[in-house]
Amino acid sequence: MFHDGAEYFLVINPYPDPIDNLASDCFICSIFDHFSSSFNTCWTDVINFTGDGLKQIWSDHRVMTAATLTALPLEHCMFERFGTAIFPVEDMTPHSDIDAKLKFEGADLRYYVMRLRHRPAVLASMTRHQKATQCLGSADAQPWWLAVADPSLQPEELSVASVQLVAVAPGEAVQLHQGTWHAGPFFQAPTALFYNLELGDTNLTDHNFQRLTTPVKLNLD
Repeated sequence: MFHDGAEYFLVINPYPDPIDNLASDCFICSIFDHFSSSFNTCWTDVINFTGDGLKQIWSDHRVMTAATLTALPLEHCMFERFGTAIFPVEDMTPHSDIDAKLKFEGADLRYYVMRLRHRPAVLASMTRHQKATQCLGSADAQPWWLAVADPSLQPEELSVASVQLVAVAPGEAVQLHQGTWHAGPFFQAPTALFYNLELGDTNLTDHNFQRLTTPVKLNLD
């Protein structure tokens, strides 16, 4: 399609985000110039748009992302609903009930350092892992944010009212209960590194994606 003398095309990303959030499911790109950054809605059909159609999409997009979530610090958000908040302890501290309790339905665990690129601070979808208590922590001492929702929620119950945005400081980490809905990590730098503990096939067999009816803007302050 053409708009203002430039040809544009819609690209559907066929690959789910490797770490759960789908803030950028599809992009409109220009052969000659970038039209804008990204959409936060996955279009299931390729549609021919006119110039006015493009403008209408962006108008609708701004309306869809009107709701905003503000974060609570990890230590003040009652994270036990979603998993275990992990804070630094002194070396040789005895094991106690505040430690993360790991459960994995399988013996093939995967622990690795994951590099992520910056993504728009918009929550469009969430996922959950039913077979693993995933653990995440910053590997380069950056602050980061994670959107979470109670594992007891049905997919259709996910909304701005049922999601908590959590701010995780450097030196802190999280363990997610089996089934906890989550999206992220989000961060402000161009790239970030994360320690990730999950099953070897989590990204292949244990993602349960659910798109929110209305995307939500995330306040990363």
